[in-house]
Amino acid sequence: MLSREDIIKTILELKYDKNEYWVTGGSALVMHGVKEQTKDIDLGFTEELYEELIKQKECIVNLLDGNVRQIKLQNSHIEFIDNWHTNEIKMIEGIPVASLESIKKKKLELAREKDFKDIEAIDEYLKKEKNNEYKIK
Repeated sequence: MLSREDIIKTILELKYDKNEYWVTGGSALVMHGVKEQTKDIDLGFTEELYEELIKQKECIVNLLDGNVRQIKLQNSHIEFIDNWHTNEIKMIEGIPVASLESIKKKKLELAREKDFKDIEAIDEYLKKEKNNEYKIK
């Protein structure tokens, strides 16, 4: 399992332009503080980065659910998944991370059992954050 520190260390070692990818899925939930750990690092990516990735020997490209491209870096916990589009990116520790709202929206679309658990965790986290805002004022 990967902690926030593990994710940060791994992402900062990437040699790709930060404007071409963003952390999403369970790893983004860890970065936001919603979860403590995750099993892998999910990254959304641009078409430009996709073209760069498929030229590399250490990448394995899979098609999921018909037309969703997934690229795994060999000997790594990193998975690039092209259907994880986001309309808002937050920079956390210098790393582009999908917003909680966009992650929740995607997880509602996917509607897997694990997604519903994550949605519940996001809602609980946002509720706590909102309560903390009122206490600070």
